[in-house]
Amino acid sequence: MSRSGYYSHEVQSEREETVTEIQVINCFKKHNRNYGRIRIRKALMLEGKDISEYRIARILKRHKLTAKSGRTGKSRQPKPTEEQYIEENLIKEKFKVTEPNYLWCSDITELVCAKNKLYVCGIIDVATRRMVGWNIAKNQTQTIVQKAFKMAIGRNPNRPQNAVYHSDRGCQYTAKKTKVLIEQNGFRKSMSRPGKPCDNQPIESFWKTLEWEMPDIRHLPFEEASRKIVEYIELYYNSERLHSGINYSIPNQFFTLLSVRFS
Repeated sequence: MSRSGYYSHEVQSEREETVTEIQVINCFKKHNRNYGRIRIRKALMLEGKDISEYRIARILKRHKLTAKSGRTGKSRQPKPTEEQYIEENLIKEKFKVTEPNYLWCSDITELVCAKNKLYVCGIIDVATRRMVGWNIAKNQTQTIVQKAFKMAIGRNPNRPQNAVYHSDRGCQYTAKKTKVLIEQNGFRKSMSRPGKPCDNQPIESFWKTLEWEMPDIRHLPFEEASRKIVEYIELYYNSERLHSGINYSIPNQFFTLLSVRFS
């Protein structure tokens, strides 16, 4: 190639690069910063202009043009997670516990109402099979656990020393606020082994009973469905239903009987 031909080619290349820059910048401005390199390339291809994403990205960077959203090229920072407090399974033979309020088992279950989900956190007293606390919510944050526990301790001020509060290892139960609340009220925290739902059998059994016996709530709005759940727990399960696990006694009556024995 001759010297004049070389310089002519270089000038032509610079001119083409300038035209390309103008096309990219105009497309970027036309779409009001909504298009990044991928959409700009697609838009220009519809106009018969084939420009690589790499060139488009280089042009945008050179002119300090940034789209409103999309990929920034920066690695995502992991979200901070709350520290978890894991405990051991303190009581292996739960059904041998006979003292009221010595062992509470808690869990959260998911139910469906009016095409939405609701969550129930329950606490069962293993010795009497009473549901001592519960909370119903539209989500399952740690608050649902803490509210159910506060209900339980409020309704049962007389509790033995070194009582145990058992649960699975869900994040609602491993949260620091939950741990502090439980220990401040004189309970030792116990947790099921990983992959062993049988460790929390008393409350797991209750959920199955609830689903079998409670009226269908799938067509009800949240407030009405919640009322049906409360009616089942308080007016039927605790107050009328004969429980095979306590020799076919009624939980509230059995609690009264055992309370006299352990007083």
